[in-house]
Amino acid sequence: MNILEYSQQALVEGIKNQDTLAYEYMISKYTKTIYCLAYTILFPACSKEDVEECVSDVFLDAWLKIDEFDQERGNFRTWLLIKTKYKALTYKRRKTVTNVVDIEKFEIKDDYSLEKEFFLRQDQEKVIEIINSFNEVDKKIFFRRYFFDEKISDLAKAFNLSRSAVDNRLLRGRRMIKEALNCERKKNV
Repeated sequence: MNILEYSQQALVEGIKNQDTLAYEYMISKYTKTIYCLAYTILFPACSKEDVEECVSDVFLDAWLKIDEFDQERGNFRTWLLIKTKYKALTYKRRKTVTNVVDIEKFEIKDDYSLEKEFFLRQDQEKVIEIINSFNEVDKKIFFRRYFFDEKISDLAKAFNLSRSAVDNRLLRGRRMIKEALNCERKKNV
């Protein structure tokens, strides 16, 4: 099937008039560009199917919201790429949220390999007992930082705390562990 060539203005007008040939032209002309951008944003967090769904949603969104495009303010391709960027970021956020572990239901067990510096050569059962004795917020922060390797800045946002407050809670937790282990060793000597 031979698809007509459209100028930007004709393409926009065709889509506004719900001309399916204009829609097909938009898809054939911009799929590769939009797919590449969506893939760049979504990979590896999302699957190939998620990328394809995102691209389809961008085209559908363009079809349904064509009246938002202002030819005097910009280029149609740029408008599509901006739509793609925001749509892909939304997909990525949604995918990230669905992969979150519910910490409330997660109990620290001694079968974890505690390989962080301050855990080396320590009594693992005692360390876990100490972490489980922390208040809920400190326990979650400590767990997410040292078991899931979350960034301190991300933890600060998640718990609505300043970065220094998170640093202080982690420092306090490490000190509690160290003091408790030192007391335990002195008892055993």
